[in-house]
Amino acid sequence: MKKVLIICIFCFPFLTGCNNVDATRSSAEPVAAGHSQTPGPVQIPDYAGLVDEYQRMLREDPNNLAVIIALGNTYFNTRSWSNAVRAYDQALKIDPRNADVHVNMGTAYRYLGRPDRALEEYRSALKNDPGNADARYNMGAIYAFDMNRHDLAISIWENLLQREPDYPLAGDIRNYIEAFGKEHRRGGS
Repeated sequence: MKKVLIICIFCFPFLTGCNNVDATRSSAEPVAAGHSQTPGPVQIPDYAGLVDEYQRMLREDPNNLAVIIALGNTYFNTRSWSNAVRAYDQALKIDPRNADVHVNMGTAYRYLGRPDRALEEYRSALKNDPGNADARYNMGAIYAFDMNRHDLAISIWENLLQREPDYPLAGDIRNYIEAFGKEHRRGGS
């Protein structure tokens, strides 16, 4: 049973797309690429049960990084941003260079209305993983949609497309660059 649970812990974030998938989010956030499956009834995970199980596991092993991250991802997926930040903070105390955790934490801060703090997390992700495309995409989103700094957003997104022309949201980025570029030429920010 414990072996199955551990496998679920490692697989759950990928199945739920913890980094960025949420049907209610705006298109200004990255969507993790997933596998196509035959359409059918959507099963919503028992998030409350997952939280309880992760907390039980952490009582037994308080420094289990995988479980701490899984707990943070569960909070992230349920839009419990403050709890997600707390879990990610705990994970970063163990593994301060984990770029994916920095990205998720940054996005949680964005939803908490703290775009400056979110940018700090994205910068930390890039410091530890200079090729992290999601950090770049999210930075652009904050500059474009939260701070109305379209010039900075365009610069960041152009850099992202130069590095990763096949980024899953490349089409959206190109549309944003075109739209914000036109606005900028008309005298906007």
